Amino acid sequence: MSITFEHSLAWLWLILPITVLLVGWLYFFKNKEGEWSQRLRYALAAARWTVITALCILLLLPNIIRLLEEEERPRLLLYTDASVSIPSAERAAVDAFVENAKTRLAEKYEVRHMPFGAAPLPENSERPLDSLYTDLGAVMTSANEDFYGENIGAVVVASDGIQNKGTDPRYVSLKGRANVYALALGDTSVRADIELNQLLNNRFAFLNNDFEIRARIIAHKLKGRQAAVLLLKDGEEVARQSLDIRTGIFSKEIQFLTKATSVGLNKYTVSIEVLEGEKNTINNTADAYIEVLDNRTKVKIIARAPHPDIAFIKRSVERNDQYEVSVAMIDDWDGRTTTADLFILHGLPTDANDMNLVKRIVVDGKPVFASVTPEVSFRHFNNMDLGITLEVARGKVDEVGGLLNTDFKLFNVNEENELKRYPPLYAPFGNYLVEADHQIALYQRVGNITTEQPLMLFTVQDTRKSGMFFADGVWKWNLFESSIGEQGWTAQLIQKSVQYLAIKQKRTRLNVIAPRQLEEREDVVFNAEYYNESYELNNDPEVNLTVTDPEGNALDFRFRTTSNAYRTSLGALPPGEYSWKAMVSSEGQQFSEVGVFTVAENRSEYVNLVANHGLLEDLATRKGGALFQLSAAEGLMKELEALESAKPVIHTSKDWSSVIEWKWLLFTLILILSAEWFVRKYTGYV
Repeated sequence: MSITFEHSLAWLWLILPITVLLVGWLYFFKNKEGEWSQRLRYALAAARWTVITALCILLLLPNIIRLLEEEERPRLLLYTDASVSIPSAERAAVDAFVENAKTRLAEKYEVRHMPFGAAPLPENSERPLDSLYTDLGAVMTSANEDFYGENIGAVVVASDGIQNKGTDPRYVSLKGRANVYALALGDTSVRADIELNQLLNNRFAFLNNDFEIRARIIAHKLKGRQAAVLLLKDGEEVARQSLDIRTGIFSKEIQFLTKATSVGLNKYTVSIEVLEGEKNTINNTADAYIEVLDNRTKVKIIARAPHPDIAFIKRSVERNDQYEVSVAMIDDWDGRTTTADLFILHGLPTDANDMNLVKRIVVDGKPVFASVTPEVSFRHFNNMDLGITLEVARGKVDEVGGLLNTDFKLFNVNEENELKRYPPLYAPFGNYLVEADHQIALYQRVGNITTEQPLMLFTVQDTRKSGMFFADGVWKWNLFESSIGEQGWTAQLIQKSVQYLAIKQKRTRLNVIAPRQLEEREDVVFNAEYYNESYELNNDPEVNLTVTDPEGNALDFRFRTTSNAYRTSLGALPPGEYSWKAMVSSEGQQFSEVGVFTVAENRSEYVNLVANHGLLEDLATRKGGALFQLSAAEGLMKELEALESAKPVIHTSKDWSSVIEWKWLLFTLILILSAEWFVRKYTGYV
């Protein structure tokens, strides 16, 4: 403990003499004729001097500094596999191990327990666990991020080593020097089994066209056996093939070619005959959902001149088989608007001739997506009637980035955390005046400043939809994504924009955007729009939704309002086929829309039930630990008890306490001063 002053101690050379002179004058000069005894005089003088000197010293703001030492015990991180591939008996044994560790190791460690599936859950978390996947890479990431900077003594991973999601945990560097131990679960013995390892198919097919479904099949310990592989449509057999298993470990890809005969969402099932001796029969079937369309949606890109953006946009749209894309230069375009369902304009119009040509598209009610580059003639662009007026000077540009609008609801756009790092684009400099109903997908960002100017915008006028991207060079974003190993966020944004614009809108008062195909544990989200009699967006009436599950039970939901539309999330629903009906009543009229969607069952955890202890052992030995079988869990407990590298860390800190805040000192000084005053009063010298 030490004491320090905020003001210089040199003041004491002035304080001490002054207080001595003041007290001496009071008791030995002014009152020298008093009837006090010599001892009482000195006692009263000492009391007065003590109080005055203490008050003067307090004006120097003294502080008491104490050194505090705090011991941080090492943390023991217990990650336990809670995916559905772990047998219930082993789960109970692991839970018992965790409880035993919390008791036996409580003095040495601060024990933290995190169950995991698709991702680890914090201890005592109320969030549901996704047990349909196993991600061991997320476990190592959790140890790095959730316990960053903490004293980690050891990490224990209890799992069967069967991973079907995420990165390989062996290549995730663990920060710090903690050892990783693996507690092996599951059965490594290979039993007789035939599994449908993967089903490959396109999401879309076209009416009366042939399409292909491929099934990758793996068989173990069934040499010399035969199995029938069936292709079923809505439970009815469509095709059959025979599979001859020629080796102990056998794999083959079987192809089915069939014709699309009915428009809409079609369910196909590939099923392998169950052979005698198989224990796991869940992996013998898999479902494929294929959307059969009348014909492809035709998209035409019209440009003033060749540009890298055009090639990128074309590739992005063509990633979806539903779209057929063609490109034409404005000078070569025949002006016919009936040849496409959606037109993409790049750098147009540049003059009155261009405007007269492309305005036919708007007049004929076709949706337009305009890539507005600095070369556009904005005077003529404003005459296109796309619901926006640009007050900009031709040739003047800003270097801008993008910022996702979190209130954008027309379609789902994944959050892109790296968007601030994307290279800048060249956007027209000036004012953007939006006059139609609209939603902004991206805002312009200049440096670190986010503006109110749109970078990507969608408008609606009399049910005719338009989209605009106000920048040149979007291909650079795609190039940047490739350099950092991203999965094509920009291409997905272009593709979803085209999908939204190309949907043929019926002139109905109620328009519902609903899912068609989802995977188990995926949120089911509905968006809706309601138009009044003048076909203006209005979200005053209440819109209700009724969803009927596969058992025929009706579930009622209510849409919540957004800025000018509606949205509701049903959460994750069990696998099956659902039907829905949306209804709204307004001004004595009722409007409704119906549809269906399918939630596909996730069987990732059932495809392979052979434990991979080799991965666990490699993970543990790479990170300084060892592999223990569940039956030898006591050995792991003793290893953790004796682990010398798991030591407490002593943290030293300083505690500052201001003396002037000590109430007891104030009371003491008041008491001394009061006693001195009382004696003087009593003796008649006050």
